[in-house]
Amino acid sequence: MTMTLFLPISTLLITTTRCSSLLFHSQPILNHRATLSAGHRSINTILKTSSSSTSSTLPPKRIFCYGDSLTAGTAFPSPELFPYGPHLEQELNKIFTSDTVESSSSSSVVVRWRGLPGWTASAMVDYVDDPSTGLRSALTGIRNPSLSLVIILAGTNDIGSLTSSMIRIDNDDIDANVAVEPILKLHKTCLDCEGDDGTNDIRTLAVGIPGSGWQEMNSKAATLCSGMNDALRNFASSHPERVTYLDFPFPYQRGDAKWSDDGLHMSSEGYETLGRELAPCVKQILDRI
Repeated sequence: MTMTLFLPISTLLITTTRCSSLLFHSQPILNHRATLSAGHRSINTILKTSSSSTSSTLPPKRIFCYGDSLTAGTAFPSPELFPYGPHLEQELNKIFTSDTVESSSSSSVVVRWRGLPGWTASAMVDYVDDPSTGLRSALTGIRNPSLSLVIILAGTNDIGSLTSSMIRIDNDDIDANVAVEPILKLHKTCLDCEGDDGTNDIRTLAVGIPGSGWQEMNSKAATLCSGMNDALRNFASSHPERVTYLDFPFPYQRGDAKWSDDGLHMSSEGYETLGRELAPCVKQILDRI
């Protein structure tokens, strides 16, 4: 497998090797690969059981991470995936276990994820009801109890497709508010989804789009990323009770051990760091529910 340094993710992932069928369900759709990162069983089955060994008196809090290869855990050049979801779950359960010492009740956290390498947020919206890849199909299939929080990390591929010279040849500035709209639609899908009791109570966390080697080389890509993150921040501000925005926890730096050599994906260390860094913010959101 070969990849070209610093090209957009949407270009790179055409040549990425297929995931292990033992751990991930892969289904090609329109030349995209869908990766359901939920172990040997279906995601709906797993989310109905707690992965924590603690004797919890409260039902587990269920978190669903949705996005592209940065959610799947692609780490060039390794053929393995290193999703941040397990590290987030481990860190959250560590925090909740610590809190149990000061509380008469306890709760565990179950984190599962669906990463779609190479997908733009626009494609995710187009297939929102697809049973294998769609966000809404996952939301409506998880019950008793339903999800507490959905974490959405998307947009890197949209930036690549909109700014790549192989696709875009004009010099017009790209409207960040238009580019970010598919990501906002994913959040709105969560906000409109009814829970077990028929109410709309799922919260979302919008993780800012990270920097990349591509953005270092292409000023339009960097400007677009900044504008899209501003739009995500504004959207969260307009829905303060249910949507939270968090800047990506650490910057892209070429040569940093947290980033892969392709300048786009994180390394296994980076995904672990992402999971741990997200935990305090996620804990604050769960405490308000």
